[in-house]
Amino acid sequence: MRHAIAMLCVHTSPLDRPGQRPDAGGMNVYIRSLARELGQRQIAVDIFTRRTDSHLPSIVPLGPRARVIHVEAGPVARLPKQDLYPYLPQFCAAVESFCQLEGQSYDLIHSHYWLSACAALELARRWRVAHVTMFHTLARVKLLSDPSSEEPPLRAQMEKLVVAEADRIVAATAEERLHLINLYAASPARISVIPCGVDLRHFVPQDRFQARQRYRLPLDRPLLLFAGRLDPFKGPDVLLKALALMEERAEAVIVGGQLRGDRELQHLRRLAASLGLASRVHFLGALPPCEMPFIYSAADVTVVPSYNESFGLAAVESLACGTPVVATRVGGLAAIVRHGETGYLVPRCPSFFAERLDFILRHPPLLAQMRRAARPSVMRFNWPQVASQIVGVYAELLNDARSLLAQ
Repeated sequence: MRHAIAMLCVHTSPLDRPGQRPDAGGMNVYIRSLARELGQRQIAVDIFTRRTDSHLPSIVPLGPRARVIHVEAGPVARLPKQDLYPYLPQFCAAVESFCQLEGQSYDLIHSHYWLSACAALELARRWRVAHVTMFHTLARVKLLSDPSSEEPPLRAQMEKLVVAEADRIVAATAEERLHLINLYAASPARISVIPCGVDLRHFVPQDRFQARQRYRLPLDRPLLLFAGRLDPFKGPDVLLKALALMEERAEAVIVGGQLRGDRELQHLRRLAASLGLASRVHFLGALPPCEMPFIYSAADVTVVPSYNESFGLAAVESLACGTPVVATRVGGLAAIVRHGETGYLVPRCPSFFAERLDFILRHPPLLAQMRRAARPSVMRFNWPQVASQIVGVYAELLNDARSLLAQ
């Protein structure tokens, strides 16, 4: 299959380090990894994203046949994603201008998140190509999970429009598929359930003792890990509150955010101090991808206390490194963590997390058994297998397009 795919990711770049900025997380990893995997299969992938830094090159190679293309749409600066919708016409115009200058055309558009999907609807109409979209999160699901979430009404309206018009929607889990059908009236025939992937060659267990030495972490105490965006929706505060309730004298590592000038990280520091945990919580900031297998391996348990997760990449990465997970029983997490076998699924409440974490840490044979079961449980998420399913969706749509042209 030799084709060219235009990927759209308006509000965040796949080059951003996951966890460092409010809009950089699992989706960035997904787009970057999928593009590289497709490139290895002779499929050219151009990822269009909004320019936020004038010093970045217009084109950044990701690997063979995969590249990131920065286009100007609005101020060349980082803006809150809720402010980006008015700039979508400029984004579309900049993408078209690039294509004209390069003499480039695409066989299909694959958009990520609702803002990109809105732009893709317009470009797909102009180019007369199929449009595959993946929402990653849905406004109505976020509001059901956390009514205090600040989601503009426009988002849910546009998500419903995209659901009605996109040629195919990729859902990460069967639960997301049901949300699309029940909350957005999606056609079941146009939804493909394909999980996100994990690089199992990169995320492998490391020596726990050496990993702790690497970050100067305590060698003789239980260690709990939170890794991800320091967004209240992700729940790092729940881990701190659970730690304060635990009977075991564990310590916690928070990986995410920026060590200077990050309001969420400073809020968590103040919370830890108010709970009497200042000396037992270690803030490392966002780490580069090459370091993540070591920090997962350093921990006894990874804690994922999100309000909701369409997939739950941190949980998969942790399990791939042999570290059990205690997570909220929501969304994709319920399909990843095998309750009682590779970790536990609990209600999103500090006391429930504290009880399960104490239980695991007090039973070393159980913890060892969970470590052994962790990596085998996520082998089905390997990138070659996931990419093959995505390629199958592309091929089906491209064959449909050829059939229509032949009529």
